[in-house]
Amino acid sequence: MNSSESERPWHGGDLNLARIRFGHQQLIDFSANMNPLGPPPSVWRALTEHLPDIVHYPDPYARELCQALAEHLNISPANLILGNGSVELIYLLPRLASFKRAALPAPGFSEYDYAVRLTSTQCTYLYQTPPDYSWDLDRLKIAVAEGGLIFLCNPNNPTGALLSRDALNDLLEVLPSSALLIMDEAFIDFVDRAEEITLIPQAIKDPRILVLGSLTKFFSLPGLRLGYLVGSPDLINRLASLLPPWNINMLAQVAGVASLQDKEFIVRSRTFMTQTRQQLYELLADIPGLNPLPPTANFIFCHLSPELPNAPKVVELMGQRGFLLRDCSNYRGLDDHCLRLAVRRQEDNLAMAAALREVMARGM
Repeated sequence: MNSSESERPWHGGDLNLARIRFGHQQLIDFSANMNPLGPPPSVWRALTEHLPDIVHYPDPYARELCQALAEHLNISPANLILGNGSVELIYLLPRLASFKRAALPAPGFSEYDYAVRLTSTQCTYLYQTPPDYSWDLDRLKIAVAEGGLIFLCNPNNPTGALLSRDALNDLLEVLPSSALLIMDEAFIDFVDRAEEITLIPQAIKDPRILVLGSLTKFFSLPGLRLGYLVGSPDLINRLASLLPPWNINMLAQVAGVASLQDKEFIVRSRTFMTQTRQQLYELLADIPGLNPLPPTANFIFCHLSPELPNAPKVVELMGQRGFLLRDCSNYRGLDDHCLRLAVRRQEDNLAMAAALREVMARGM
């Protein structure tokens, strides 16, 4: 590991490192939250068909993909920019204006913190309340009313905490005109009745709001990197001027268009996730000392009882058995007894839960 690796936030899904660490070539990855049904079959066909095109530059504006995504979101392409993953866009946001203060969720996606700190902006943290890690709406309203650059994630990663429509309306009422609220909706496609809580209808006309989204999670395309921002045309134009040219490679553009056109896959995935996450939650809730939170997206947050081995130890023991879990002890606001588990296909979920039950029983 070089010095830059050791200084950066670490994430789930690092299979190469995990294979070396645990000596398994066929690890089942529960540490990264991807749709286990994806990518859609149409993506494989489109990638094969367009492989010869890698000898050409990609469309610098990804026009076809922008149009397909705009239609999918029921907005104009003028309200949209694409990123090489949502992380590229997160790193643009602190450069949009000089904010003296940034408010970040805790626990929350660590790249918000890292991106903001590169600009020497003062950070404050919006803590969720254990044991259910829900939002304290009164405290949240006070923090939002103070303005600055505000990041929120709905549903939150890693806890799954969900802000209701009423809660969102309350926050928007106190949001100052000089503030900028970034609502990260990377996992919202997995949420039941997501159309009731997305802020996209507000973001396209309100310069105080930007919505961050991802095609990576729902369509299972993490290796191709596809994220997006939705906002008012003026904000989008300003952000677009900060992006490098050709930031979306040709294969990513092709895969994104094919994914968005596969309506049957979208419906099937949502039905599958609603059923399967509940089944996994029930399996985990039956394991003594595990304490999972009811899931809202495609992952489940668990807090281990104090008498059990801590999360790093559980991850180590499960890795030895061929299952990669996400130790959440590096999230601000969490201790070393927190895990996050992705929802996978039922056969994988059953095998993982059985191994986890054995590990937990030995630690009691």
